[in-house]
Amino acid sequence: MSTLSSLLFVFALAEPDGPREIVWPDNDASMPSEPTLSGFSAPMAAEQCDGTRSSLRVEPARGCTRWKIEWSVAGKVWGISSAASLSALIKERERMLGYARQNARLFDLALDPRWSSPSVALCDACDPMRTAEPTDSSVPGPLPVDEATQRAWLDARMALSRFEAKVLDVHAQRLREIARLAHEPATVRLAKVYAKQLEAAMFDVVRLQLELDNAAIFRSTGAIAKTQQALEARSKALEAASEALLAVVAKAAAKLHAGRYADEAATDVSGPQLVVAFVGAKVTATLVVGEAESQWFEGAVGLDGGIVGRSLVAPENTALTCNAHAAECGYVSAPAMLRFADRDGPRGKKHLVELWFQQSKWVHAKPFAR
Repeated sequence: MSTLSSLLFVFALAEPDGPREIVWPDNDASMPSEPTLSGFSAPMAAEQCDGTRSSLRVEPARGCTRWKIEWSVAGKVWGISSAASLSALIKERERMLGYARQNARLFDLALDPRWSSPSVALCDACDPMRTAEPTDSSVPGPLPVDEATQRAWLDARMALSRFEAKVLDVHAQRLREIARLAHEPATVRLAKVYAKQLEAAMFDVVRLQLELDNAAIFRSTGAIAKTQQALEARSKALEAASEALLAVVAKAAAKLHAGRYADEAATDVSGPQLVVAFVGAKVTATLVVGEAESQWFEGAVGLDGGIVGRSLVAPENTALTCNAHAAECGYVSAPAMLRFADRDGPRGKKHLVELWFQQSKWVHAKPFAR
């Protein structure tokens, strides 16, 4: 294994010889900074448990159990977005509206009227799992919420939060690729199914929050369970649509890129090889030298056909403690990607693969070809 380990990074590590426009999703330095809400002056109001509202000029330091926005159409509230802070609420509202605008434009639709009338940002002074205390001390106080209802509501609310994060942070980020694939003959049907499920999931994110709020007020475990079931059904349908479309993209990528690639500098057939293997959307690249082998890369195919994941690499400016290609010897997991290209050579066209990984900057190992 020491021979294999020594080969892992003797391949020339170099900067790109031209602009590569490589961006890793987790590379914060490559992304624009989040806008702040200092000086935020959009309309806001405080809402009490009896529904009365009063305008706010500045964000209150206390008294808000949460911040919320009500979504309505034709005067009827159909959904709620909520967050722990005003800045988080405004960010979520803009993500919802951004999705709605993009979806309408990319699929040549009118903007859905359900997204057209968000309320002002509301400082909600009323916890949905609590009943307002009576102002008249002679009136008996409200009955406490039983523990089973509280637990059921909290479980459903946590499940909704996880669903919301998955929809906004994963699926909604794929909208452009979904729209592009909806124009490709091989993927048009599955892309449109995925787009419809995503649209329904975006509505469910806010619709089911309203239903949970109402279920808390009504103290209805049945309504809470119904909301939980609707959430699970939508989540399964969305994931199934995503996986079906991704399977077609991954199959096409495997047809193009799966196989054995040789080190061009090797003088015999027993030289180092890189084996790129696909199992569904999962991708591995394994370095093989004689009978020894070590996994160089593990990742997955994206809807854009790109292959990103992680690679075990030698850390910068740190000595390894042993020869094996393993974390125990000091290797660290780093963001990585496989990049492919065709090149004309004296013996005909060759298909190249490069492993790129991120340290203080993006670098790549010497390419392999077939």
